[in-house]
Amino acid sequence: MQDLLAELLWNNEEISEQADRLCESLPGFADARREYEETARKVQDIVGFPLFDQLQQQFLRCTYYEVRAYYALGLGLRKTIFRALCG
Repeated sequence: MQDLLAELLWNNEEISEQADRLCESLPGFADARREYEETARKVQDIVGFPLFDQLQQQFLRCTYYEVRAYYALGLGLRKTIFRALCG
């Protein structure tokens, strides 16, 4: 059951595609993404790819949990259900 709920809520390609389209439609998103990519390139040039990649992966890992928490709260899920789904 836990796997089914996780699949429906987080591993749903249709939701991901809709979220991408929504982001693309938001005013300022394209500028924010471009500015991030420019800054990321500068940082990578300074610290090198291996350290930059490690930082990026660890940051995305933390962000993944935050997004799941906000998404769960947006769905009105209880903390106990959210924690069970996150394992």
